[in-house]
Amino acid sequence: MPWACHWLGIAETKLHNRLYRKLKIKYFLLKNYIIYIVMSILNYKDAKGKPAALIAMTSLNRNEFEKLCIYFCDAWNAKIESEGRDPSGCGRKPRLTTMEDKLFFILFYLKTYPLQEVIAHLFDMSQSQ
Repeated sequence: MPWACHWLGIAETKLHNRLYRKLKIKYFLLKNYIIYIVMSILNYKDAKGKPAALIAMTSLNRNEFEKLCIYFCDAWNAKIESEGRDPSGCGRKPRLTTMEDKLFFILFYLKTYPLQEVIAHLFDMSQSQ
């Protein structure tokens, strides 16, 4: 990082030390943020290609999951219609956009029963979602 300070024309002073620490912290946060994005998101699309992982996470194989998803989709749509919600709706956009991901989330939760903080991290959500 000293090259950045030299490029900005900052002398070796307290200002230089503060700027160096800020640049170092920003680099550390950026580096960890990228790792967080790559490692934290679970979804059905990735899990369906790994039969052993899918069974470990949901207790269902791919065929069973897809059959259950048909019934789940019907039940989900009936629930939404009975509540009178507008499908386009307002409010925040859902993180789990497909029916497969919604079912995967529910089955994963019921199989592993993780803490709210853990499941929020694994599915790239906040606790309030």
